[in-house]
Amino acid sequence: MREIHRAGTASRVDLARATGLSTQSLTRITKDLLDRGYVVEGERRFGGRGQPAILLSIAPGRFISFGLVFEHDRITCIAMEMGGEEIFRLRRRGRFNAAGDAVAAAAKMLSDAIPQVPDESVVLGLGISVSGFFFDGGAARVVSRNDPEGWRATDLRQVFEDEFNMSVTVENDGSVAAVGQALSGVATGLDDFFLVLMTKGVGGGFVHDGRLVRGRLGNAGELAALMPVDAAAIRPSEESLDAFLKARWGASPTAAQIDAALRAGDTAIDDWLEQATAVLEPALSAVTALLDPGAIVFAGRLPVSIREALARRVVITGPSFAGIDAPVPDILIDPKTDCLAVGAASLPVLSFLRQA
Repeated sequence: MREIHRAGTASRVDLARATGLSTQSLTRITKDLLDRGYVVEGERRFGGRGQPAILLSIAPGRFISFGLVFEHDRITCIAMEMGGEEIFRLRRRGRFNAAGDAVAAAAKMLSDAIPQVPDESVVLGLGISVSGFFFDGGAARVVSRNDPEGWRATDLRQVFEDEFNMSVTVENDGSVAAVGQALSGVATGLDDFFLVLMTKGVGGGFVHDGRLVRGRLGNAGELAALMPVDAAAIRPSEESLDAFLKARWGASPTAAQIDAALRAGDTAIDDWLEQATAVLEPALSAVTALLDPGAIVFAGRLPVSIREALARRVVITGPSFAGIDAPVPDILIDPKTDCLAVGAASLPVLSFLRQA
């Protein structure tokens, strides 16, 4: 299953080569998967001698996973096929800083979503994206700057497993965004990259050798720790840009106004970019020195045009001896502003495939 999912389609010969299984074992396993309706036979691949190879793929709609994304101003619930096709998406806007309010709203959304899944589908589980850091290795509880005590007292895995009787995986938003980019974003096909999540705050996630690096508690990639702690300091985030421009322009800007001002060379935009770049450069240089990623991805709700402008300005530095500079990673830009939902729904898929 893991190899078919990774390749999209694969013949029995492809699977034998990838898994090292004997022909007899592989024939028995694929027959069982076909009988269960987990995989289907598709087109025939011609080439070489002998019979044409029959391609196998995951049965459409057979495996479904859910994703929940907690953000300060909205909650998103998504259902996705194992192959990555989105089935439906629910979104509720409001103020969700308090843990109790956010969890209650998310549970109601998931209750509304579950009946929409076909009876013949296998639900792999629920993936949850949440902002903050984990402090207890045995539970999925986070400390968030929004209602820290409320979130600290809430074991998200336990709450949703008890209520919905399904497997639950919880990761912080930087790690979830990295998973989403690895599976269906600009980082697809990259074995090593570091993601910078630019939403209300700044987060990070690291993928190495094709796998998410979680660390001991799940807090690996916490890029914000390398930036100023002063609440008034400029950071490469949506919240920072909004506050800065509101102070200069007298009102919170729209995305269209930001894009227009950037094209026009507005001094307020330039000032913010200069200060945000000064914060980003040492943090990304440290990431490069410590992790040696193949690429750095800028993602999140910060407008695409602003992330592109930051990428043009940021200069990542590394060691240099005798005029020879160490290679540094390229910066890639996610062309979308909503990378968390796919990542959250992908967490149960990854958990299932690790066990397959």
